[in-house]
Amino acid sequence: MRDLVESFSWASARSYEWVQTERDPGYLPSYWAGLTDRPLFYSRDLAHQMLGAHLLGLDAENFAMLRQFAGSSNGDRAWYPLWAFEFDGTPAAIDYHSDDDFVREIPAPFELVEKAVEQYRWTADDRFLRAPEIASFLRNTMTSFVDAHDPLGTGVAGEQGTGDIFRGTATYNEVERPPYLQVAADGIASQWAAHQALGSVTGAVLDEEFAAWNRGRAEELGDHFSTSWWLPGDQHYAAGFTAEGPVGGFRLESTWFPAVKGIMREDQRLSAHLGFLRSGLEATPPSNIEAFTYLPEAFFRYGWDDEALRWMRFLAGSRADYPEVPFTHVAHVAVGLTGLQPGTDEGVVHTRSHLPAGEWIEVGGVRVGGSIVGVRHEGREATEFEVTGGPGVTWTSAWDDGHVFTVDVPNGSRVRAGADGSVVVLHEQR
Repeated sequence: MRDLVESFSWASARSYEWVQTERDPGYLPSYWAGLTDRPLFYSRDLAHQMLGAHLLGLDAENFAMLRQFAGSSNGDRAWYPLWAFEFDGTPAAIDYHSDDDFVREIPAPFELVEKAVEQYRWTADDRFLRAPEIASFLRNTMTSFVDAHDPLGTGVAGEQGTGDIFRGTATYNEVERPPYLQVAADGIASQWAAHQALGSVTGAVLDEEFAAWNRGRAEELGDHFSTSWWLPGDQHYAAGFTAEGPVGGFRLESTWFPAVKGIMREDQRLSAHLGFLRSGLEATPPSNIEAFTYLPEAFFRYGWDDEALRWMRFLAGSRADYPEVPFTHVAHVAVGLTGLQPGTDEGVVHTRSHLPAGEWIEVGGVRVGGSIVGVRHEGREATEFEVTGGPGVTWTSAWDDGHVFTVDVPNGSRVRAGADGSVVVLHEQR
């Protein structure tokens, strides 16, 4: 994995170079999130760069930029947030002409909702959910926004199928070809993920009635996707629907977002769709490097680790300057390969190795909730987990044979677990 050590160093350094926070006294805490010839931050790019940014200590930037987007959503804009901002918080003129004429794509607001919850999990900073602008945005997106954008009457947010991003599109696929989708798989997957995320938040930080409603909606959307979006003749999930019915074929984001978000259930259809995705990427690869940055997540989520590692190395080898490439590479290495994730219960941290046999990786100094943790995987055979700051965590380690090991790890302790079920405390707090 030496090549990934080198690419991680490159990605970390390059990501920091995109930070704009102290470049001008009038700038928001922010980093570049968009094309390199546009000094702006975009909602779609931000959503995808936030995890890497957190791992690099850019929580103030994540919060300021998220709050900027959240505050731009209102009834005059049909509850869409704006698409892009300059670093001082001015709407990007290239993408915003008026409240009736600006770039808008259905998945973006849902991704921002999901990522607000994700950042709350990683940071334990309840401002990501409770800051007034964000709290209103979370609720309005899942209610008023969906009500205003339901072209097929199914409860799935979408658009009118014009293919014009300034009038609104159902998909992130900006090279979409006719028939133009009214609801898209990347839209429903992002909407489901937002409901799922909000439904996982309990306690005083979020109204329990609202959380329960989101859990119910996530279940309904998951059932709807499973029963209505599968195309038996094509052996993959639909890219979306028009008023005339489902649309199949390989359609970039609409094909891989169900895997990225995890809306697909783990049955024989899952393998068929991932195989279709892999074949589509071989036959008609995307023309833009940004598109490839989603693929490691799509394949890691369902355990297609060799395919995920293939696309990680492709991205690392590109050394592409597009900010999304280095930011997401940081996350793919530190989180994708290790399976390091905050649990839905406070103080719980999960890991699962995605390494090839005979390889190892170690990451440390990662803030998860109120603690600082580190993890070392030795292939799929052994994992060491440590807490070096904060109150300590409950560590849950998943293994290939399906068993899950759970142990409390206080601050100052390091524990080693093996695939054979063995557990050794290497260092205890004194």
